[in-house]
Amino acid sequence: MTDNSDQGPDFRRLRLIQIAALIVGAGVLILSLWLMGQFRKPEVAPIVMAFAFASISFSGLFYFGALLLEGSLQKYILSDDTVIKGDNVEMVTRTAKSGDPEIDKWIGTYAFTRNLFGMSLVPILILIGLYFLA
Repeated sequence: MTDNSDQGPDFRRLRLIQIAALIVGAGVLILSLWLMGQFRKPEVAPIVMAFAFASISFSGLFYFGALLLEGSLQKYILSDDTVIKGDNVEMVTRTAKSGDPEIDKWIGTYAFTRNLFGMSLVPILILIGLYFLA
């Protein structure tokens, strides 16, 4: 594990992590759709599950990869809050500005994948509950 807390992130490494995560996420989506027979007879629930599996794969790989290999982005995350607005639930991440637009872009991507990872678990949990209780 590399500790880059005192220096800026390695943008090349972040880009490689992002590309690898996108490839894995796309592969999981295609494999999930194929294994659940969605190319022959599409149904809503398996398609939602396939997208959830793909988003969990992408966001988990990018988030944990960036956390382990480029821990310097974590210091810009100030807080995470779950806000309920009527029927909507939003995950709000407060971040610090670095002063460098390139680093700020990666901080935004990092925060987005953190939230995507958390929120993509929700449909899986709902569908598992429906499967066992319906």
